[in-house]
Amino acid sequence: MKIDFGKNEFSEHIRLTLLAVLVGLIAGLASVIFKKMILLFQNQFWRAESFISSVSSQPWYLTILIPALGGLIIGPIIYYGAREAKGHGVPEIMESLIFRGGRIRAKTVAIKAFASSICIGSGGSVGREGPIVQISSGLASSIGQLFRIKERGMRTLVAAGAAAGIGGTFNAPIAGALFAVEVLLGEFGVFSFSPIIIASVISTLTSRLIIGDFSAFTVPKYTLISVWEIGPYILLGIVSGLIAIIFIKTLYFFEDKLDRIHLHPLLKPALGGLLVGAIGLGLPHIFGVGYGSIDACLQNQLGFWLAFLLIFAKILSTSLTLGSGGSGGIFAPSLFLGAMTGNFMGSIFHNYFPSSISSPGAFSLVGMGAVVAAATHAPMTAIIIIFELTNDYKIILPLMLSSIIASFLTVGIHKESIYTMKLKRRGILFKEGKEVNILRSLLVKDFISQDYHIFMNTDHVEKIIDQAIGGKYHAFQIVDSDKNYVGCFALNQLKKLVPKKEVLGPFIIGQDLAVPGIQLDFEGNLEQAMEIFGREDVAEIAVLKDKQLVGVVKRKDVIEAYNHEIAKREAASGLVQKLKFTHETKTIDIGKGYRIMEIDAPYSFWDKSLKELNLKALYRTDVLLIKRKFPPQTITLPSADEIIRKKDVLVLAGLAENIKK
Repeated sequence: MKIDFGKNEFSEHIRLTLLAVLVGLIAGLASVIFKKMILLFQNQFWRAESFISSVSSQPWYLTILIPALGGLIIGPIIYYGAREAKGHGVPEIMESLIFRGGRIRAKTVAIKAFASSICIGSGGSVGREGPIVQISSGLASSIGQLFRIKERGMRTLVAAGAAAGIGGTFNAPIAGALFAVEVLLGEFGVFSFSPIIIASVISTLTSRLIIGDFSAFTVPKYTLISVWEIGPYILLGIVSGLIAIIFIKTLYFFEDKLDRIHLHPLLKPALGGLLVGAIGLGLPHIFGVGYGSIDACLQNQLGFWLAFLLIFAKILSTSLTLGSGGSGGIFAPSLFLGAMTGNFMGSIFHNYFPSSISSPGAFSLVGMGAVVAAATHAPMTAIIIIFELTNDYKIILPLMLSSIIASFLTVGIHKESIYTMKLKRRGILFKEGKEVNILRSLLVKDFISQDYHIFMNTDHVEKIIDQAIGGKYHAFQIVDSDKNYVGCFALNQLKKLVPKKEVLGPFIIGQDLAVPGIQLDFEGNLEQAMEIFGREDVAEIAVLKDKQLVGVVKRKDVIEAYNHEIAKREAASGLVQKLKFTHETKTIDIGKGYRIMEIDAPYSFWDKSLKELNLKALYRTDVLLIKRKFPPQTITLPSADEIIRKKDVLVLAGLAENIKK
């Protein structure tokens, strides 16, 4: 019997579910292989499976030079291979979901795997979870592209890959699924959630089949001894939130500082490795993922002051590794920081109240969840992952309390998570799996209207009323004799003065009616306009250039521009898919005179950027996609800086007569 997958949403869901099984299987294998790669490189660099024992038995200079050597190797791999492999990986997945419909370059998977395993194996102070999430998502994306999955399904499949990566790494399938929907997608619909669950479960089972059913950490049984422990756990939540904020700010502080250093990007990871090696000379616990030190905390085998020092040493070393261009995740460092913070605070309370306060190990466990919740803004994922690691319900109450407090505190003080902060610095605001600043890329100067009415600031109210009442305008701009902007007023504001026109006429002029401050800069964007429209009850906003009024932006035009951008993205992810798998020139009419057309790039376009061509402003035409022959690739929704090359094929959207121009 032949099954047709393309007839309805349910059949598409069945197709995604079957592919999710494949994604889970491949991601489970990938997580096991990635772990083996890290161990392989660690043995090659350090000649031991333990960083601490290796540091104590080798010359001091090797401890400093080995991480630098790792950085020297990964620099060219990332720079020439795939620059998106730099950093911790999850923001790159978010960006691909926003701008490329979940499409990730296949070679990113291989580059990320090698760069991260070398970085971690040589002592880079980063985790393996971020890389395996990016690797698994990249594999899922490749599968989706192979089977020509639509954008909505592709987003789900990429999230399923991320869930499978977390599930296979931590032996925690529920936490993997929650990570995908809480951090990446922000939706729990059955059609998106069920493939994610399936992929996470299959990945976990695959990992268990190969390496056994073992937790990532050795966790003793802990319980809540007394109700008096609630107070210390509340305090732990507060401190964990503050530690997470320090971690986020330090990470991006060093990223900025190291970016400004006049050193070739090939060499910066080596510089970061050198500095990390110097820290590790005294505190070797900071090398690698740090699971051994976390286990020591959970087993109450780490000293009070050592745990305190390792909090700040880990923040510094992870920031140096990633800020210099290294490759690895921040999930394990967050767990590390939580374990050390919990150990430090737990030791204080247990020393003073040994009979009513649990051992430091219990506080370490709760602290792990709290710092992860605060840093990632994903408290549900943090709570469930710790619960799955312990398989013990008794620790869940303090874990929930500390994690929610830490997360609440961090969101209140620092609105962006450690993941979304990286996107925000690129000008992308990410919320619930979507970009919320679609209008940011649209410039005010491209939407200026000259259809407005102005009055002079010296005009008397009688004249203003006579001209305004009964006219077509509901908003009015006021300028002085030099056309400098003074303010604006609305028709409703004027109607209140009509009954008293004769009395007030000699006393009120345009200057008195003007409401100042409702204005946009000529070089501004429509996101700023929308913020003003949301705040002020106006139909239009004055646009100023050098303090002079040059036009207005109307509310209806901003809304139309927003809808146009949404339609353009849907076209790029949906209709364009019909064009991108063929070399024939095609045209699709999409109604109301609009058309999507595939053309060969004209000679006059060659070696010019889309910004230079300015097709949007001149012809109201959008470039949805570029099909490039050399090297073969498809660029969806290209940026303004994208250069058109010889033999490029362009997919354009706009009015038919505009495209023909």
